[in-house]
Amino acid sequence: MLAQKIERKYAEVEAKSEAKGKAEGKAEGKAEGKAEGKAEGKAESIVRVLSARFGPLDPSLEESIRGISDPARLDELVVRAATCASLDEFTGR
Repeated sequence: MLAQKIERKYAEVEAKSEAKGKAEGKAEGKAEGKAEGKAEGKAESIVRVLSARFGPLDPSLEESIRGISDPARLDELVVRAATCASLDEFTGR
């Protein structure tokens, strides 16, 4: 009788812990997805601004820009893309 109560209580605690873990994992995944989406949007903006100002970009430059995931770095590059005088200035050449 006592053993059954302990087993039931253990099962309840285990189920609650599993549900909590799933909820936390889902929230983490959602936050990561949002951050990735924002980074992709900023990278796309940089590519569009540069393309509008200087014509079609070299695919390797586009790939490099799209590979950046640091939000602060992307913010810097958005401003640089809008204010640079040339692609060479943008890339630091």
